[in-house]
Amino acid sequence: MNNWKDIFKKNTEISNEELLKYLDNDISEDEMHTIEQKMSASDFENDALEGLAQFKSREKIISTTDIINQQLKKQIAKSNKRKKKRKIEDQQWLIAAILIILLFSIAGYFLIHFNR
Repeated sequence: MNNWKDIFKKNTEISNEELLKYLDNDISEDEMHTIEQKMSASDFENDALEGLAQFKSREKIISTTDIINQQLKKQIAKSNKRKKKRKIEDQQWLIAAILIILLFSIAGYFLIHFNR
């Protein structure tokens, strides 16, 4: 997958694996302290840890994050598709509007100068 495979990597230095090990208490105290220092720098990590702590099993966390990532991918793809459609239409209307304004300007010029 692309860069957005991992929802935790975008704004943090803490990996999924580190968060999961932290939740399972499967790390040394030094590693725990390091992770806590990283989490103190951002509210996002704290919120992520609170949300992950609500799950009962590690498998449920992994499956839920995969589902969320798939949904985000679909939403981003739809949004990008809409933006591309809108760009092409906007450009066509822009060109048409410019041509109409030019035609009116030329017609106005000739009407003003030849009606005197």
